[in-house]
Amino acid sequence: MDVDESVRMNMLYDFYGGLLTDRQRGMFRMYYCEDMSLSEIADELSISRQGVHGALRKSAAALEGYESKLELVKKFRRAERAVLAAKDGIRTLEAERADDAALGGRLRGIRGILGGIDV
Repeated sequence: MDVDESVRMNMLYDFYGGLLTDRQRGMFRMYYCEDMSLSEIADELSISRQGVHGALRKSAAALEGYESKLELVKKFRRAERAVLAAKDGIRTLEAERADDAALGGRLRGIRGILGGIDV
């Protein structure tokens, strides 16, 4: 599994993990968050390695299915890019128009609003 896949799965889990069963969430956390191998998870849960693999595939498919319908991760990433671009634009305007006090005040107000958004 590569890093991009792991990051994507963890994002999907953050948004939709509550929709998985307790057992699926447990296996998912062991594999993607705790970096346990399929064999280690199988030993821990007293099931076969193939059983773990199948459950993880089913969980991943469920998470992907939720995303294809709801697109929460896609919308989050789009909003994240917009906020970062806005913050960058404000910094640029502040630097270019440092002598304009009225504009500086408005920009600080906008920056304050955007500052409350963690990205």
